[in-house]
Amino acid sequence: MGEISSILNDLTADRNVNLVKVLLLLNSFGLFVLPPLLFCFIYKLHIPSFFKLNELRTLQLLPILFLLFVLILPILNVTVELNKLLQLPDWLAGLEQWMRNSEDSAAYKTEALLNMKSYNDLFINIILVAVLPAIGEELAFRGVLQQTLIGKSLNAHWGIWGAAFIFSFIHFQFFGFLPRLLLGAFFGYLFYWSKSLWLPMLAHFINNASAVLIAYYWNENGLEKSLEQIGTTQETNYFPLVAIVLFGGLLYYFKVQCKKLLT
Repeated sequence: MGEISSILNDLTADRNVNLVKVLLLLNSFGLFVLPPLLFCFIYKLHIPSFFKLNELRTLQLLPILFLLFVLILPILNVTVELNKLLQLPDWLAGLEQWMRNSEDSAAYKTEALLNMKSYNDLFINIILVAVLPAIGEELAFRGVLQQTLIGKSLNAHWGIWGAAFIFSFIHFQFFGFLPRLLLGAFFGYLFYWSKSLWLPMLAHFINNASAVLIAYYWNENGLEKSLEQIGTTQETNYFPLVAIVLFGGLLYYFKVQCKKLLT
């Protein structure tokens, strides 16, 4: 959801939501979709091969991807709570206040954008919030940036976490930096092991589309708040530890299966 907030953050609160959607569309194309394509054009790279879009064998691991996404939720919830504890030194109080004001403003505008009244609104938001960011940001951050960093450093982990750091930082939502950093690294390892950009694109889509669907269908029943509290309440405080163990084991299994499928 950070890609919505980072763009909306520069808009005044009284702007028309339809105008916001148009600007969001233009920003998604201009900032994330077109630059990777131009990069390939300038360096005369074959797009399907460079972005590994012609590798389809690992797509059969999609059910594992869904399970991994479920298991990572309580882990991300804990990092959200830890990130909220961020407190800068007194001499940076002005910066911290700006960060908190930006966070509140972005949350308000995101809520306005996701106030959907029809299936048409739902469809448009799925495109704007889930489809375009999943394609554009994965092309830019995993497809171009991560592969470039790995090539420069000759170390996969440096490249994956470096791209994840920039991915999180560029959203300019510092009280959501840690969970977005972990998500970026998760997407990065999916790409590195599967040798296909399709899986991180699908994971990114699942993450964003689920937020839109919850906002449309179930938010009135408090589902979104309930999901955000998993692992952070007294009744569920053991969930993150269990999730880390299961997530780590399943991620290793994913890695092994990718290797088998690609050999």
